[in-house]
Amino acid sequence: PTDNLYNFLKLDTKTGEIYQVQWSLDSDEEFSVIVNGRDLNWGYGNGSGTFELYPTKNTYQFILLDKTNGRTWHVQWGHKRNERWIRPIY
Repeated sequence: PTDNLYNFLKLDTKTGEIYQVQWSLDSDEEFSVIVNGRDLNWGYGNGSGTFELYPTKNTYQFILLDKTNGRTWHVQWGHKRNERWIRPIY
């Protein structure tokens, strides 16, 4: 969950792919969009549970962790396309 009542992040724990899901009482305002559409597991196929999202103090920003090798990414979700991104933390 995010701190926003209407938005959640859906994580594929096997691949690291992330979707932003917005729900509403008005069906015209419900949607699901890709935040990260890349498979980040490098083909290892370690199974589900490899990736985990951790919230930060900023409502829109999370840390994505690959628990098998410690790789990390800075993730931001947002209402506009250019506000949704992911980048590695070295």
